[in-house]
Amino acid sequence: MNIGDYVVRKKYHGDILFEIIDIKDGIYYLRGVELRLIADSVSDDLQLSDVQPHEEENFTIVRQPVIRGKVLHLDGDEKYLKLCQHKYDELKIRADCYYMHESQMADCVVELLEKHKPQILVVTGHDALRKDLDKTDMNNYQHSFDYAQTIKNARAYQEDKDALIIIAGACQSYYELLLASGANFASSPKRINIHALDPVYVASLVANESVRNYCDIEDIINHTTHKQSGIGGIDTKGVARKIYPTRG
Repeated sequence: MNIGDYVVRKKYHGDILFEIIDIKDGIYYLRGVELRLIADSVSDDLQLSDVQPHEEENFTIVRQPVIRGKVLHLDGDEKYLKLCQHKYDELKIRADCYYMHESQMADCVVELLEKHKPQILVVTGHDALRKDLDKTDMNNYQHSFDYAQTIKNARAYQEDKDALIIIAGACQSYYELLLASGANFASSPKRINIHALDPVYVASLVANESVRNYCDIEDIINHTTHKQSGIGGIDTKGVARKIYPTRG
């Protein structure tokens, strides 16, 4: 098996498709092809997969003559960030995207908010709840504390949850902590893995909803991979503004 091969893990019954991204000292380092997940394994537990990444769900947005919301997206994984940027471009959502380690986000977020003046902030990357430990202790999560601090700093900059919509979290993140810190949408209520594009889908639907309306939270969450198990949120207004007249 080589870097770039698609594999599954035998002991997990091949539940997740991975790409081998590095091999060091007999350890294979893996990145989830669709789920925001980093793992490692020994070769005996890996099996080459005949399954290839499937085409993304045909997610589209009905076009209307509006000024859509602008997104600032901070991501702790460069490859997933490029995937998200491609989807933003496809959906014609204005997005400024930055790759940085989760621990750097809190220190950078206010400066980037001041620079780009977005209506929507996405804060994501990787996270994990350490196995069999208390899920109400933030010290048992890989990066939930980093996300929470980033949210708090963003809220110090803009406290109005309808003026700045924050979408935060990754796989298995401390959902309740992120909402309490000031997020509008967060992962993961059931501490499960989320799809790499779930934050984009949430952001794009908010970006296209009229500023005169509250978003249909149930509809937004139902567009994500695992629905209410993976993403939750609070009542939030849209940020799109209608153009009238549309022609001179």
